Amino acid sequence: MMVLCPSCWRTVAADAARCPHCGADSRQFHERAFREKLLGALSHPDRDTAVRAVLILAARRDPAALRAVEDTIRRFAKEPLVVAALMNALCVIPTADARRMARAALEHPSVIVRRAAARVLEEIEERERSREQSSG
Repeated sequence: MMVLCPSCWRTVAADAARCPHCGADSRQFHERAFREKLLGALSHPDRDTAVRAVLILAARRDPAALRAVEDTIRRFAKEPLVVAALMNALCVIPTADARRMARAALEHPSVIVRRAAARVLEEIEERERSREQSSG
């Protein structure tokens, strides 16, 4: 049986203690923290796995989430559905950088991405208005 190395994502024998390609110790993977596994999944060749890792990082309010969103958007820039899905992570990260990324996406050639970006900006603004009303 073959599996993917959790470090380099190449195929290795399931019973291999070390990856023959990168030398990673597969036994140590199970001991890694969930966050480390998510960060490693960002480079996974399967785009859905990378996108899920980004969305989970954002949901966890992880400081690495914004950079993960930006890098993954760059990686899949020509796939509008993927970029639109990544816009959802920006809703959870209402920072100036998240707004900047959403504004930049308003210029994307795909209407799907532009609509997702507009929705993100609206949601961030609505959250800010709600916070102001509740604190004021």
